[in-house]
Amino acid sequence: MSPKDDDPRAILGGLIGCPLTRRDLMRGALGAGITLVGIGSGADTGDAPESGLGKERLAAACGTYCGACPSYIAAHSEDERIQRPNPWGRCDGCLGGGQLAPHCRACAIRLCAASKPRVTRCSDCGELPCHRITGLINAGGYPHRKEYLPNLEDIRRIGVQHWAKNEEERWRCPRCRLPMSWYDTECARCGEPRSEILFSLSEDTPLPY
Repeated sequence: MSPKDDDPRAILGGLIGCPLTRRDLMRGALGAGITLVGIGSGADTGDAPESGLGKERLAAACGTYCGACPSYIAAHSEDERIQRPNPWGRCDGCLGGGQLAPHCRACAIRLCAASKPRVTRCSDCGELPCHRITGLINAGGYPHRKEYLPNLEDIRRIGVQHWAKNEEERWRCPRCRLPMSWYDTECARCGEPRSEILFSLSEDTPLPY
């Protein structure tokens, strides 16, 4: 091969069937760089997920938002400097595909949904409300369980992705945006009282742990 044959303009020109000038080569390299940046950033694909979506795995079969569970928050903290109480051990969420707390693993509602075709949550089931969900809501008198049926109705109405996005925002500190659990009276980081849009708590509120 001669020195001329090593010229990249000659090689590329031969591949496309016409000679290339140095300007053509530089223009092509610049275009390729822009294309690669666009592919890497997802700018041209239109497939980038909307912020907050993808959290539907935290919408439990029963209609609770697992992202506000104290054990989930402790295992998936957004601020590792803060030690959060973990009453039930590690849990990755009812439908998270990972580790489950013992009571979630044995939950009759989760097992019922998993046993039915085309049913992921109670919101997909024609038998809602059934004795399983109403029995759980009434057991213990815990305020977060009173939200199950309204949550399931909202999931049916607006879809699980948008419901989960709304819940993620609802269960954040009004000031610093740190996730808060069902029974936090104030933010563990900045001390801001829980949002008024959450159910109210008092000294007499029963706790599930």
